[in-house]
Amino acid sequence: MDRGIILWAVFLTVFAVGTLVSRRIKRQIEEGGIETEGVISRVIVNGQTDDVDLHVYVRYRTAEGEELEGILTNPSPGLEPGQPVRVKYHPTLKNNVRLVRK
Repeated sequence: MDRGIILWAVFLTVFAVGTLVSRRIKRQIEEGGIETEGVISRVIVNGQTDDVDLHVYVRYRTAEGEELEGILTNPSPGLEPGQPVRVKYHPTLKNNVRLVRK
């Protein structure tokens, strides 16, 4: 077998598994996440105007009183550090948070 074909097959498999895991976590947060108040702690923008990679971090307190910083899995443009937001976090994977949209 051609080595290139094997590498593409491995790449596609890893990509598919990563996508499935990401979708599962997002669904678990939507269905069983814990809602709380948070504050945007930092915003990192990489790339150019036509291809922007946006990373938004939120500081929040869990139901147990633990203060954490998580990354938004559904960021939106215009979020600024210090801005209060309503989020849901995953009960076991607490570094994954989603904005609560009204």
